[in-house]
Amino acid sequence: MKITKVEAIPIRQSADVQLNNDSAQDGIIIRIRTDEGITGYGEVDSAPMVVKAAIDAPSSHRMCRGLAEIIMGENPLETDRLWEKMYHASTFYGRRGATVHAMSGIDLALWDIKGKALGKPVYELLGGAVRQRVRAYASTLMPYTPEEAYEETRKWCDAGFTAIKLGWGGLEQDDRTIVALVEAARRAAGPDVDLMFDLGFIPSDDLVIDAASRIPLIRKLEPFDPYWIEEALYPDDLDGYRKLAESTSIRIACGENDCTRYGFKTLLELGKVDIIQPDVTRCGGLGEAKRIAQLAQSYQVTCIPHAWSSGIVIAASMHLIASTPNSNLLEYCIVDSPIRRDLLEEDIAVKDGYAEISHKPGLGFEINEEALEKYRTDK
Repeated sequence: MKITKVEAIPIRQSADVQLNNDSAQDGIIIRIRTDEGITGYGEVDSAPMVVKAAIDAPSSHRMCRGLAEIIMGENPLETDRLWEKMYHASTFYGRRGATVHAMSGIDLALWDIKGKALGKPVYELLGGAVRQRVRAYASTLMPYTPEEAYEETRKWCDAGFTAIKLGWGGLEQDDRTIVALVEAARRAAGPDVDLMFDLGFIPSDDLVIDAASRIPLIRKLEPFDPYWIEEALYPDDLDGYRKLAESTSIRIACGENDCTRYGFKTLLELGKVDIIQPDVTRCGGLGEAKRIAQLAQSYQVTCIPHAWSSGIVIAASMHLIASTPNSNLLEYCIVDSPIRRDLLEEDIAVKDGYAEISHKPGLGFEINEEALEKYRTDK
C-alpha cells in the first residue's frame, strides 16, 4: 500500500470567530488517500493556515521539507517510521509547536488507515483494551456569574454526567469572583459529582499569573473539593507548577500545550504535576501520545488527554484511553458549535456518564463529507 495524496483542509464555521477559548470554531482536517482505496482522517487543533503551510510546503533541503512531500509514496502502515522521518526532515522549522501539531493530524490519519486496512480498531493496535467504556466528563466554558455557573453545572448533571469541567471564561475575573463561581458549581453538583476547573493563564486587570498569586486562590478552592485544577500557570512555568503541586492536596493538571515525549519528559521531571494532558491533535499524534502515556506511567502520573474540537479528537482519544492503564477519563466537549456538532456522521454517544469504546476498524467514525465541504475555506 502507498500514500497517493495528503490533503490539509481548513474549516471554519463562520467568517468571524470569537476571541474566547472555544477552539472548535475552526480547524483543519487531514485526509490521506492510498492506492488501495483506503482513506484515513485526522485533525489538528491549532492555527489552521500555519498547519497547512507546514504540510503543503515544498522541500527546501534534506532537513527542511514539507510534511506531505516527506510521506508521499510511503507505506501508511509504517506509522512509527513515518513519524521519525517527518520529525527529522522538519528539524529546521519543527521539533515543537505547529509543525508537530501538523504531524499529529497526519499520524491520526495514518492510524485510521492502518486500522481499516487490518480490519481492527486502533486500540487493538495500541496494545489492546484495558477497559471497555470510559467515563466522560462534560467540558464547557465557565460562565461569568454564579447564577449562570449554577445553571450550567446543573444542566450537565441532569444530562447524566458524573464529572464536569468548567474552564476559562468567567475564571479570568478576580479571585473573589472565581471562588463564588466555583462555590456555585459545587452547590449545583452536590457532593457526588466530580468537578474540574480550568483556570487558564490569560492575565487581566485583576489577575497576575504566577505561583505566588495562584497558591492562595487554590487554597481557597480546596473546601469545594475540585477533582483537579488545570492550566493555572503559563505552560513554560515548570517551577511554578512544581510549587503549586507541592502546596495543595488538589490534583494539578496541565500539558495540552506540550509536544512530544521530549517535552513531556521535561514537564514530568520539573513540573511534578499530578495529571498530564497531551492532546493527540497537537502532541505528535496517537503513537506519540501512547509513548507519552507510557512515560507518565513510569513516573506514576495519570495521563488524561485534552480533547476540545470536533468529534475526531474525541474518537481518537478514546482509543488512547482504552489502551492506557494510567488513563480513566474522556474529555467530552459539549459546546454546541457547528464543527463540533456536524463533522461526523454519528457523534460519540454518552450514556449514564460513560462512552462505549468503538470496535469498528480504524478510529471508528465516518466523516460527514457534506459538512466538510460546507465548512472548508480553501474552495
